[in-house]
Amino acid sequence: MSLQLPWHHLLWEQIKYCWQQNRLSHALLLAGPPGMGKTLFAQRLANLLLCEQQSGVKNSVDQVNWQPCEQCQSCHLLTVGNHPDLLSVHPSAADKLISVEQIRELIQFCSLTTYYGHYRIVLINPAEKMNRYAANSLLKLLEEPPSQTLFILVSHQPQQLIITLRSRCQLLNFSRPHPQLTQAWLQSRLAISQPTLTHQVDVALLLNISAQAPLVAVALAETEAMTQRQALFNSLIQLATGKMDPIKVVAQWTQWETVQILPWLLSWTRDIIRCALTGQTQYLLNQDYKTNLFRFSQQVDLKNLFNLLDQQTEVYQLVMGNTPVKVTGLLESLAIAWVKLTYSLRRSSL
Repeated sequence: MSLQLPWHHLLWEQIKYCWQQNRLSHALLLAGPPGMGKTLFAQRLANLLLCEQQSGVKNSVDQVNWQPCEQCQSCHLLTVGNHPDLLSVHPSAADKLISVEQIRELIQFCSLTTYYGHYRIVLINPAEKMNRYAANSLLKLLEEPPSQTLFILVSHQPQQLIITLRSRCQLLNFSRPHPQLTQAWLQSRLAISQPTLTHQVDVALLLNISAQAPLVAVALAETEAMTQRQALFNSLIQLATGKMDPIKVVAQWTQWETVQILPWLLSWTRDIIRCALTGQTQYLLNQDYKTNLFRFSQQVDLKNLFNLLDQQTEVYQLVMGNTPVKVTGLLESLAIAWVKLTYSLRRSSL
């Protein structure tokens, strides 16, 4: 996938101007939901700043094509992932946090002389995965940052970062890409990767159920995710009609990615609430399920719907946070809450 995405254009212009004016911050916070291309943006920026050719043309008037040369020694080292002036810091495993020991290694890296005499780049991704001690250690370093060093923090949930750490960074907001740009890009991408299926793909629906995150939408279209989404929705119907019990349903849910299941559950609950409040379906994100969602909205209690939404939100925050949790138990609580909520549906089906 190209590191240059069309909805990043204005952010690139902002960074390029700061760089040319020698006003580039020592720390950048790339913030926004997953699937916006923040990591790709960070990688491209690191490639540009470490490129030996680009470092010599900062004040050139010919800066229309701000690209790494891909020919110099630095570019070759970046290609093979072995550049001595680039340090990537990330959790050692999916269920681990970034430790204070990793930040101490980062501090040691920043004390060394750069190999190529230009920028030193530190990439922390995802930054919200730093534990408290690691975050405080990084904060001390950012208060007196080393020269010619750029810290790039990539965060899907910047609100989890301590406020003083956020205040030391220049914010780049990836939250609201232009719909026309993302829809055109997604249509073009799917025409290449899924040419036989493009005519069957509802691009607007993919973006709606991906929180307008284009790279998440691509993953939905190019994997089995949409099949799993259909199976998840079918299981809710079976729970509502008493055809399956919560324990068996959750055993099926745990075979899928929890970080994908919970946003879908939240999205459907919000759509049911929209139906209950407006009596309309044209505002729903999940247009492919609007008939069933409307039916749910007419037969469940609105107050209980909001309680379910609060419970789902709490579970999502626990799972996405830095606290170890028993996911199966949390999912079972949501399945049981759904069964209680849809009691009237089971009564009507008798």
